[in-house]
Amino acid sequence: MRPSMTIFLFNARRGDDILHLRGMKDGKATMKLLKVVSTLLSVLFAVALSLTIASAANEHHKPVVHPLLGIEPVHTYVVTTTNDRPDNNNPGNGTFRWAILQANSSAGFDRIIFDIPGSGVQTIKAKDDLPEIKDNAGVWIDGKAGDDRIEIDGAQTSNHHGLAVESNNNVIQGLVINNVPDGGTAIGLWQSSNNLIIGNYLGTNPGGTVSRSTHSGIWIGPGSNNNIVGGTNGVTPGSACTGDCNLLSGNRSHGIVIDHASNNKVIGNFIGLNASGTAALQNGDDGVLLGNAVGNTVGGATPAERNVISGNRTINVEIGDTGSKRNLIQGNYIGTNSAGNAAIGGPAAGIVVDNKATDNTLDSNVISGNGGTGILVFLGATRTLIQYNIIGYTADGNGSLRNNGNGVILNASNNQFLSNKLGNHPNDGIRVKAGTGNTIRMNSIHNNGKLGINIAVDGFTPNDPGDADNGPNTLQNFPVVTQAGTNNGTLTIKGNLNSRPNARFALDFYQNPACDNTYFRNVGEGKTYVGSLDVTTNGSGNVSFSTSFGNAPTTGIISATATDAAGNTSEFSTCAAIVGIEPAPTPPQLLSPDNGGIVAQNPPLLDWNPSANAVRYTVMVRQDGTKGVKVHANKNVLTDQYTPPSPFATGHTYYWRVSACNASKVCAKSAWFSFTIQ
Repeated sequence: MRPSMTIFLFNARRGDDILHLRGMKDGKATMKLLKVVSTLLSVLFAVALSLTIASAANEHHKPVVHPLLGIEPVHTYVVTTTNDRPDNNNPGNGTFRWAILQANSSAGFDRIIFDIPGSGVQTIKAKDDLPEIKDNAGVWIDGKAGDDRIEIDGAQTSNHHGLAVESNNNVIQGLVINNVPDGGTAIGLWQSSNNLIIGNYLGTNPGGTVSRSTHSGIWIGPGSNNNIVGGTNGVTPGSACTGDCNLLSGNRSHGIVIDHASNNKVIGNFIGLNASGTAALQNGDDGVLLGNAVGNTVGGATPAERNVISGNRTINVEIGDTGSKRNLIQGNYIGTNSAGNAAIGGPAAGIVVDNKATDNTLDSNVISGNGGTGILVFLGATRTLIQYNIIGYTADGNGSLRNNGNGVILNASNNQFLSNKLGNHPNDGIRVKAGTGNTIRMNSIHNNGKLGINIAVDGFTPNDPGDADNGPNTLQNFPVVTQAGTNNGTLTIKGNLNSRPNARFALDFYQNPACDNTYFRNVGEGKTYVGSLDVTTNGSGNVSFSTSFGNAPTTGIISATATDAAGNTSEFSTCAAIVGIEPAPTPPQLLSPDNGGIVAQNPPLLDWNPSANAVRYTVMVRQDGTKGVKVHANKNVLTDQYTPPSPFATGHTYYWRVSACNASKVCAKSAWFSFTIQ
C-alpha cells in the first residue's frame, strides 16, 4: 500500500499549488480551507495505512485449507500440554484427548495444532486408548504446524490403535506414533475413506533411527477406500524421508496392511528402512501387505511417488488372497536403499503374489538386493502382468545388485513376464516350476548363474519329437538356430522348429555376449532382444524359418524362444555364433547371344556382365524351354564368358541362364535368354 500513501501526499502538494495559483486573498478563508483539506487528507492517510496493514496481514496469514477438500477449518483446537488426563493443575483443556473430543462433537471440518511450552520433541503418553476420530466432516491433526516434534507414546494403551480413524476426510500429519502394545497399530482406519496420512514416523523414535514398535504402522481396514498414505510435496527422491513421506518401520509385524479395502494409494514412503534411507529398520513381517484388496496403487509413475520398501523380515510386498485383484505396484525401489544403488539387507523376498490373487500388475519397479527371490508368483495366483521392471541391477540398470537365489519364480498359470531387465542371479534368471500359459517375451535376461529361463526341473530340458510331453508351460520345445549371419548391419537368422502340428508360434530372437555352458550344454541367454517372427508348423510339426533384422548386433551369439498360442514360452535355445557373411551378389546381366537371336557358332560363346561380390558362376542351358531338358550345366565358371565344351543339336531353340554366387554360397540368378543354332 505504500504507492497509495505516496499518491495522497502528492495530491496534498497539488492542493497547495492550486490554492496558490488561484491567488486567494482572504487569509481567514484560506486557513479555513486548508484546515478542511488537511483533515480530509488525514482521514485518507489513515484509511490507506489500515489497508496496508490488512494487506500485509493477509500475505503472512493465508487461509489454511484442507489439502484434499480445499476448505478452511471451522474450528482450530490448540494442544498446549503433554498431559493426557486432567490433574490439579490442568482441568483437561489443551490436552490432545480434549482436542479430539472437541473436533468429534463440533460441526464442520476442524484442525488440531500443537503449541506446547518448550521446543524439541514433545511426548504425549496416552494413559489409555485415545478417542476414535468419528466426525465425517474431518479433522486435520497437524503435527507440523508448530516448532515441536509431537510423539504419541501408546505404551499404556490396551491393544488398540494409536489413532483410530472411523470417519472420512481426515488428515493426519507430522506425528511420531510408537510403542502401541500387542495387536495395536499406529494408525488404524475402519470404514473410513478419503483420508490423507502424510509425514509421520510410525513405529520408530522421533529420529527415525530406532525401533519403538507397534504391531503395524498403518492398517487400512474393511470398507476403507480412496485413502492416500504419503504424497509428493517436499519428497526428495534418492535421499532421506522428507515432506509427505511417511516412515513405516520398526514394527512387530507389517509396515502397512490394506485389508478388504479398495482404491487406496501408497506413495512416496519409506517402509522397512531408517529415515535416511541407508540401512534396514525392519518390520517383523511384510513391508506392504494387500489382502482381499482391489484396485489399490503402491507407488506411481514419477520419482516422487516412489516408495522405498526394503529390509523387512519376510516379504517386502505381498499381494494375497482370492479377492486381491487389479492392484498396481509401480515405480518402487524394493530391496535397495533410497538411492537404488546398494542393498539394504535382510532375508525378505521382493514381491510375492499368492493365494489366488488375480489380474495384478508389477510395473517399472527396481527389485534388487533382496535376501530372497526377487518375484514369486504361486498358490494359484493368475494373470499377473510383470513388465518393465529392473531385477538384479542397480536402479540405473548398469550395476549388478542380485537377489539371492532366483530372480523370478512362476509357480502358477497364465502370467506374463514382458520387457523386463533381469540378471546377475546365482541360480536361474526366471524359473517356471508349475503352471501353463506363462508368457516370457521381449526381456533382457543375462548373466545368471544357471539358466536364463528354466522350465520344470532344475536343469536343461531338451526338445522331444513332436512336442508330445507335458509339464510346466507344456515343456514347449525351443527353436533350433542353424545360422546367424551379419552383413552391413543386417542380421539374418535361419533355423527350424519342431513342435505340435499345424500350430502357430511366436519366435523371439536374442543376442547374448557369449554362449553359456550350463549343464554341459551350449545354452543361450538373451541380453538384447532382437526381434520376433510368427511361424506355423506343417502337418508333421515342422517349420523352417529365415528372417532378417536391420541395425542388429554383429557379435556374440543368437538364442531363441518359442511361444505357442496359449502363451507357453520355451527355454532359451542352444546358441549360434553370429558370423560375418559375404554380401549377396548382384544378378548377372546377359549380353550375347542376343535374346531370341540366331547364331552360327556352335557351341556358342556365352557372355554376360560380371556381378558384384561374385566368386563363381553357374551356367545352365535347357532345350526348347526354360523347363526343358537340361543339356548342359557348369557350377564353377570363374570368368564372365563361357563356351560349352560340345556342340548343340541343330533345329532347336536353347534357353540359358547364369547364377552368380558369393563365398557364402548365396547366389543371384539372371533372366532367361534364348538362341537358335543355324
